[in-house]
Amino acid sequence: MRPLRRHATTLVLVVLAAAAAVVLLVLDRGAVSTDEAERRKKHLFEAWRADEITELTVTLASPGAPQTARLTRGEVNDAGQRPWSVEIDGQRYPADEPAVDQLLGTLEFATAERRVPAEASDPAALGLASPRLSIAVAMGPRRDRLLLGGSAPTPPGAVYAEVAGRGVFVISKQLAAALDVPPDRLRSRSFVPYLGAELAGLTLEGEGGARRFSRAPWGGGRGAGFRFAEGSPEGSGVRVSAPAIDGVLSALGRLQAEEFLSEEEARQALASDGPRVTLTLLPSDPSAKPGVIDVGGDCPDRPDHVVAVRREPTRAAACVPASVLEPLTEEASRFVDLALVGAPLDEVAEVKLAAGERSLELARSGSEWHLRAPEDRPVPTETGRALVQAILDVRATRLLPSASDPGALGLVPPRAMLRVVSTPPESPGEGEPRERVETLEIGAEQEGVVHVRRLEDAAIAEIPAPAAGALLPSEVSLRSMQVLDFARDQVSALRVERPGLVQRLRRTGDGAWELLEPRGEGLAADDALADELAEQLGGLKAERWVAADAGQGYGLGAPRLVVEAELASTPERDDGAAGGAAARPARVELGALAGAGSFARAGKGGPVFVAPPALEAAAGRLLLRRDVFVVAPQEIARVTLVPADGKPVVVEASPGGFTVAGAGGDQASATATAAGVRDALADLRAEGAVTLGKPEKHHGLSPPRLRINVDLARPQAAPAGEGGATPPRRAPGSFTIAIGAGDAFRGTNVFYARRDGVDAVYAIAQSRVRPLLEAAGLAGAAGVR
Repeated sequence: MRPLRRHATTLVLVVLAAAAAVVLLVLDRGAVSTDEAERRKKHLFEAWRADEITELTVTLASPGAPQTARLTRGEVNDAGQRPWSVEIDGQRYPADEPAVDQLLGTLEFATAERRVPAEASDPAALGLASPRLSIAVAMGPRRDRLLLGGSAPTPPGAVYAEVAGRGVFVISKQLAAALDVPPDRLRSRSFVPYLGAELAGLTLEGEGGARRFSRAPWGGGRGAGFRFAEGSPEGSGVRVSAPAIDGVLSALGRLQAEEFLSEEEARQALASDGPRVTLTLLPSDPSAKPGVIDVGGDCPDRPDHVVAVRREPTRAAACVPASVLEPLTEEASRFVDLALVGAPLDEVAEVKLAAGERSLELARSGSEWHLRAPEDRPVPTETGRALVQAILDVRATRLLPSASDPGALGLVPPRAMLRVVSTPPESPGEGEPRERVETLEIGAEQEGVVHVRRLEDAAIAEIPAPAAGALLPSEVSLRSMQVLDFARDQVSALRVERPGLVQRLRRTGDGAWELLEPRGEGLAADDALADELAEQLGGLKAERWVAADAGQGYGLGAPRLVVEAELASTPERDDGAAGGAAARPARVELGALAGAGSFARAGKGGPVFVAPPALEAAAGRLLLRRDVFVVAPQEIARVTLVPADGKPVVVEASPGGFTVAGAGGDQASATATAAGVRDALADLRAEGAVTLGKPEKHHGLSPPRLRINVDLARPQAAPAGEGGATPPRRAPGSFTIAIGAGDAFRGTNVFYARRDGVDAVYAIAQSRVRPLLEAAGLAGAAGVR
């Protein structure tokens, strides 16, 4: 005890010093250093330490009781964040983090326009005795408060503001508006209590029927991991379409509160028809309550919004975007997954196809593909992707009832097997994503169909027999995707045959195209269309390879379209070496449709591939000149517009420009009409020829809605036919254009049209014809009929 007594005074002094240090530290935390005061001398708040802010109270004056939001900062969560929560009217909610961050940023950098002298700082006169807004900040031991009062005289829109302990200031209109945040806007807009990854299942009831989904054991990201729940009419455990469920999950993400409603406002909005759909969200956490949300009913004063009422796990009502309803009201049939393989292309890691002794095995590393069987070698990326995509594109026409007999469907034993291994980017729960293995059993062909069993969900799918080729091992699948490869300029002749029509063209010495067949008055080849077909043919790539032999399938026994190109010999090279092979033909046959493309083969017995739709678009049209209606303004002497029921309108050329004959009154309007007619004729290029010979009834050309008689300043050469076809029978220097019915042609709204002296009916875009109709007084007739 003696040593302790000897040092007692020292110990007491040490304890007192430590206590003083703690007091000084606490006081110092609330004090403002000289450097900090200098840095922030222009700011409203003389100190700002964002990490030390723990509480923010916003009170907004209102005609009734003041509205108050008390924001408090939580502890650090698993994500390393300190989330805010807000208390409004005694209820606590998650805060809208972006809104809170924006308010804090505004307070941190808020500056004044000027300081108000102390002698002029009468709180009552400046509106600060009853402030319209009060913001209190708790920052460590510091307590700061900002009040917004009445309007200041300058600058325009400025407001008086008081900072406790610092005095009164004038702040700008923009700063006042940024601080004037209604307490309700600090509440999180999120309305859905659980994210998609947190769901074990969900149910939709109401419009669209009852649809019940549960999380599937095969996992997968977003919609890929769901199936129909037990007892569903669509089949218990049947896989749900990933895109359809993705639409629902996206709708839940958009189900954000644009404006919160009171219980009474929501009740009135739903009183007449009730909700259109009710969502029940089943969380994966068994201790969490299901989420129940009613959606439907017009939102007060928001025409593009509907009411949403969350009944569980907590109550809330709000206006949400009306667009969320569309995916939530889809019928159950739209959720049935008709795709045979559920994994998307970018997740597929391995593919194995086997049929008897034949097998084909492909694996991917990054973006590259490698063949494992029947031999070991790399595969071009384009070829590997095409093979896998062909498998993924196969879709069932329907799923059979679960009670169907597999043996009767050719599935016992199966003709072939397909195994696809994929790695989803995410899986529900913790841990690394697991592999997903999908196995298909492919049955024998029966009367043009093949049945396939998905072992993943035991569903039996029915597919057209031609589509089954993508599911069978064939080395043709690994061929180069380039079917033909030659330059457009190498094509010296083209022949296109379809039922009832043959078109033949040959290239002339100057590179233009001459029409050999069909023959007809005024018919001539369109150089651009012929060049486009030659280019499509020369660069033809398969979308995918299908089979080594067409047999009697794929519609190639009687092709819908045959395209032949005669290729000139390869020219002499620059170094003087001889050219290549002599002239040779290239032939492509198009059979049945295959999605957007067509089954096809090159030559008369080549393997079957799917040709892109662009080839048929280029070869399936009449390759006739499209400028037969175009008239250069300097060639026009007179234009007479003759509507079916109306008075003719005459437009004449004169040294001063084009005028409407006999026009009186508004000369400016008449001049504009004449100029519109002139410009329309110069731009009257057709989208394409529709048919040869006489018009049909639906073309609306007997009689036409408008006749356009064009008198030329000098005779215009007739559109040339083969070998200088017989000139059209018409008065020298004049011709007539007839405008008929409206329709759609290759995705464009058009009018049918015909020019005398040209033995074909054309389609012209309505936008090109409309000025002529308006000039003839037919503005109301410009729509498709």
